[in-house]
Amino acid sequence: MIEFKNPPSRKKQERRVGTETQAILDALMARPGEWALIKEDVNVNASTWWKKRPGIEARASTVDKPKNKCDVYARWVGESA
Repeated sequence: MIEFKNPPSRKKQERRVGTETQAILDALMARPGEWALIKEDVNVNASTWWKKRPGIEARASTVDKPKNKCDVYARWVGESA
């Protein structure tokens, strides 16, 4: 059996940004266009979150990392706050 109803609003689906993440975003916005190493030795899949953030350009580097681990580099390319 299926139930026809609207999905939750997008606002309810969005996760709150934690204080560490907000600090990273603030630092990137303060120096737009400059690359920064924001995460080290994280799971490769974890880097995807940063790649999907509006205003952020992010890249994962697996150079000299164990299998399935990476460093995440990011820079602010969005509009100034």
